[in-house]
Amino acid sequence: MILLKASCILLLLVSIFWFYDFIESSNSIYAQERNSNETVIAIPKGSANPEVDITNLAPKQWYSPKEVTINVNDTIKWTNNDTEPHTVTSGIGGGINSLLSNSKGQPDGTFDSGLFGPDKTTTIKFNQSGTYHYFCTIHPWMEGIVHVQGNNTNVPSYPVDEFQNKIDDFPLYNFTDDGKVEIGLTWTPSSITTNVPINFIMDFFEYPQNTRMHLWPYNFVILQNNTEVFRTSDISQVGSSSKTFAFSSTGPTIIKVESADNKSSFVQFGTYVYENPYNVTSEFQNVSNSFVLLSPLTLVYIVYAIIIVLPISLVVIIILYRKKKI
Repeated sequence: MILLKASCILLLLVSIFWFYDFIESSNSIYAQERNSNETVIAIPKGSANPEVDITNLAPKQWYSPKEVTINVNDTIKWTNNDTEPHTVTSGIGGGINSLLSNSKGQPDGTFDSGLFGPDKTTTIKFNQSGTYHYFCTIHPWMEGIVHVQGNNTNVPSYPVDEFQNKIDDFPLYNFTDDGKVEIGLTWTPSSITTNVPINFIMDFFEYPQNTRMHLWPYNFVILQNNTEVFRTSDISQVGSSSKTFAFSSTGPTIIKVESADNKSSFVQFGTYVYENPYNVTSEFQNVSNSFVLLSPLTLVYIVYAIIIVLPISLVVIIILYRKKKI
């Protein structure tokens, strides 16, 4: 009799456990269906203290994924897996170069999560189509992009060449005609539309040594419809550099990077600029320059002159002073 009672109790407990598990499974399935329009973006551990290798300024996944495409009325949930608090703030961040320039970024006031700590989340619902840039106000190198698409948009979510073919291998790499320099190029956002600032990141390598080219003077040129629309000059820093440009016209586009010392030595990459379907305007101002850059060799001579000539001059002055000749 005791054994029968024990068996009944055990059967009852198993039934209760099975029923509870069934209810939980149903709730889980329902929750997944209910949250099917929610995208999760993680903030990886170490984002607050990235210890970035400045010899590689390629885009990092401080928000993972960094760039997402959703539909109107979808929501995004950011999960903080880092050990420090962060924000999700609309606007243009300081970029990876903020680690060197101390740029703080520029909020635009569209949304701001405020601080949320480790293991915490924040959720934002996007009710209007558009491209939204965001960053962390505490760590401005952390940047992300949200594309909110309506029902009618033909802009791809991936990079394309000038013929609108998908680019599978990204970043792009190409050699100058003489084979002495290899230049890599990537850009964010990966799909280029009008009135949205595009960040172009370049890496420079000298061949056959395959070493990064520091203080290499170059020209950054953009052509549309065989017409030059932008030109600026700069010098690579530890083998890398970046430029930002907002397009006002659509169509096939050529990005050209040429040696400032020899314009016949260049590489070029093709892409396509689409009409922005969200009817937005950009407050970003394209800035070009045409100043004459010092060659790396000249800079080395100047440094040597400061290091060697200045101390010698001081020694001569001291000797002459002691001899009372001055």
